[in-house]
Amino acid sequence: MPAKIAVIYYSTYGHVRTLAESEAKGAKEAGADVTILQFPETLNEEIRGKMHAAPLSTEHPTVSAADLELYDGFLLGFPTRYGRAPAQVSAFFDQTGGQWARGALFSKFAGVFTSSASQHGGQETTALTTIPFFAHHGISYVPIGFAAPQLTDLSEVVGGSAWGAAGVAAGDGSRAISEKETAIAKFQGKSFANLVNTFVAGKSALAKESAEASTAEEPIAAKAIPASAAAATTTTAADSTPYQVEPEAQQKPLPASTATHSAPAAPALIPVPAATANNAKKSSGGFFCCGGKSSNYDS
Repeated sequence: MPAKIAVIYYSTYGHVRTLAESEAKGAKEAGADVTILQFPETLNEEIRGKMHAAPLSTEHPTVSAADLELYDGFLLGFPTRYGRAPAQVSAFFDQTGGQWARGALFSKFAGVFTSSASQHGGQETTALTTIPFFAHHGISYVPIGFAAPQLTDLSEVVGGSAWGAAGVAAGDGSRAISEKETAIAKFQGKSFANLVNTFVAGKSALAKESAEASTAEEPIAAKAIPASAAAATTTTAADSTPYQVEPEAQQKPLPASTATHSAPAAPALIPVPAATANNAKKSSGGFFCCGGKSSNYDS
């Protein structure tokens, strides 16, 4: 069963959308079941027009908080706003309280890609400041490191870092996503999908093994203990008695020839007195450092 991955993006001028499509292409090459979605827009058309924003895509559906539960992993893309995610993305994150309360996103995976006006426009901090959202949901963040060779190519301006793919759009948004930035995004999508595919395959195999074991004729624990060992450890009600003393009338005297060489008789067993009320009280306390009473303990 292939991993289900959602590539979810928010794009103002189209740069992040281009990266998202490259991320999806890479994930599909790895054999994942990929869906591209958009974060909901919070700005009206008038404001977007004044910003000279690109038209919203009608090709990619808008994501809902409930949609996140359907996927094994997410690749989240959005432009940087002062070194962090834009308000549209933060507003969406705030809608996932129901998923957090139910632990619905626990053990899923996520990666981040972004776009900024310059190479030093907050690409790394945008990914960094998104990690608290992942941590609170129990989502594992997956960086790309420097495995993509384009990240260390200094022959031209290249967006991206160990945190994830990125584009450099220039201050007026005039710079398009470069071929190398597209390659980094595709690499991220493919490597991310390979990891999530491995996890999903292993999880499925363990579930199958567990199901087969539960339908076996005898429990797994029983198979792990040899029959001879099990028989040796079987006890009866009589065995549970702390000790047994043979009645004096039934004890057989030792032969005269060995009486002088016999070991001295064992000392009589001294019964342990029943716990006093004070002792019983002291044994009922909790840890003193966590709020127990000092009177419950011997000094």
